[in-house]
Amino acid sequence: MIYGFIGLGNMASAILRGMRESGRFEHDVLAGYDVDSSKADRVDRMFDSEEETAQKADVVILAVKPQFMDGVLDRIAPGDKPVISIAAGKETGYYEEKIPGIRIVRAMPNINAKCLSAVTALCTGKGAVEGDLVLAEAVFGTVGRTLRVPERLFAAFSAVASASPAFSYLYIDALARAGVKAGMPRSLALDAAAASVWGSARLVMESGEHPISLMDQVTSPGGTTIEGVEALKELGFENAVHKAISAVIEKDKRL
Repeated sequence: MIYGFIGLGNMASAILRGMRESGRFEHDVLAGYDVDSSKADRVDRMFDSEEETAQKADVVILAVKPQFMDGVLDRIAPGDKPVISIAAGKETGYYEEKIPGIRIVRAMPNINAKCLSAVTALCTGKGAVEGDLVLAEAVFGTVGRTLRVPERLFAAFSAVASASPAFSYLYIDALARAGVKAGMPRSLALDAAAASVWGSARLVMESGEHPISLMDQVTSPGGTTIEGVEALKELGFENAVHKAISAVIEKDKRL
């Protein structure tokens, strides 16, 4: 089977890495096209155009930015084959209007695909079949977890799972800078901050406990940690997170 990527940027590169390292696609051809020919080394076979990719691939993966999607869809005629798009803000109805009968699967991974620790939301359009969704789960399962999410929740998912890594990086950097201010070497502060955030997320997922329950286990009465928690609350930490998520959702709706 030929998997044809249209667009070979960072996310496509991460997915290709996951597919290769999983060993599940060793008998398939990972091909694609990008306007930047220097990215040819990212695929087994480089096509000459979007049109050729859509024509010769058995599965088409649209990995271009939303603002370029109109032009790409105007140039391709994929026919009766699964088409997977990772473009933010583009609903399945958009693709169905541009290409009637298209078997579209919408996917929303996040940047953590680069370390094979992403979470990807998946949903299908009217023309797709169950096998198309299972195939997409196999592809994105190589870079992390996959979740079947109703399309009406995609904007919220995008904010919580796809935009939030940027918030997490900002938080990790702030922790590290605070550590440096307190006298820690920069590398030590960054390692400590990143490892703590990683471990905290893992504990939430593996323990099944609510984050607040875990927080209560750390904040001893009259202790030091509760002072920091209260300072964050007083400064509007939770409200800032809520506003950030709302801002992402509103922007997603405007795309």
